[in-house]
Amino acid sequence: MATSTLVVAAGFAPARRWVQAIVDRRFDRARYDAAREIAGFTVRVRDEVDVEQLTSTMSATLMRTMQPATASIWLRSRNRP
Repeated sequence: MATSTLVVAAGFAPARRWVQAIVDRRFDRARYDAAREIAGFTVRVRDEVDVEQLTSTMSATLMRTMQPATASIWLRSRNRP
């Protein structure tokens, strides 16, 4: 009895994730697209060292995912006088 319960529970989790992914793509497309865009952003900027390129990519990702009326990025300098 306990073994069959564990087998059913182990098989249910992947099936639930698969069905949830389908439902999210179908009915909550904006959230799904935003999550996918942010995941792609993290991959693109993982090794970025150019501040201009980083801020440009961050701003573009923000505009596509959140669609704010305005956005600004503030950078703090490490070398304070």
